[in-house]
Amino acid sequence: MDTSLLNRNLLVPAIIVLVILLGISIWGLMLPRNQSVEIQNFNQCAAAGNQVMESYPRQCRSADGRLFVEEITPPVSEDMSSLIVVETPQPNKLVTSPLFIEGRARGSWFFEASFPLRLFDGNGKEILVTPVQAQDEWMTEDFVPFSIQLTFEMPETDTGTLVFQKDNPSGLPEYDKQLEVPIRFKPDITKACVPTGCSGQVCSDTKVFTTCEYKPEYACYKNAICERQADGVCGWTENPMFTSCIQKNKTSGPALQ
Repeated sequence: MDTSLLNRNLLVPAIIVLVILLGISIWGLMLPRNQSVEIQNFNQCAAAGNQVMESYPRQCRSADGRLFVEEITPPVSEDMSSLIVVETPQPNKLVTSPLFIEGRARGSWFFEASFPLRLFDGNGKEILVTPVQAQDEWMTEDFVPFSIQLTFEMPETDTGTLVFQKDNPSGLPEYDKQLEVPIRFKPDITKACVPTGCSGQVCSDTKVFTTCEYKPEYACYKNAICERQADGVCGWTENPMFTSCIQKNKTSGPALQ
């Protein structure tokens, strides 16, 4: 047998095999990489074209079912203690009307011896705005004492915010500064407590909106008394009939609201 002919006969299949192997290699390189290995955070998940849910913070679910939450970097708040100090009230303290406020601020915080003070309820609704007067010479770089007594109608929300604004007659935003002090409104003990909510399952002195799915234990609240408790907050006063009813009909989740 001719040796050269034999070699040619062997060479052709070998070339075909090499071409096939090369094609498989190229095809493998063109395939998407394994996301479960590559994707490690929200940005990588979103960049890979996966579904992004417009929640806050945003969420992205990868092809293999993993959920990545966008990392939100909170803005760095400026330390105002070198410019203004509020001595009364302290943050998150219970307050009522009238509310006495005192503190001290640099003279540059004032303009014409005053600066604006705003009070908001827990929903961001402005309750009042009023000027706060300096109690001493304000044309100085030193701290100047201030005080004021606010009289206002108590809001329906439990929380609110006092906003001490630097007076800015120029109107230029780069000179805007403010200090926010969160507060809590003391419950009005003279206001009646009433059953509220979709099924009358909540005891409160304000109207409360709830979801309207029905639970068997909601029927038990007609056996309890809705009244102000020892801590001044509206709540349900239990009795044996109510307790027995709850135990018989209790489903998942807390019984008392």
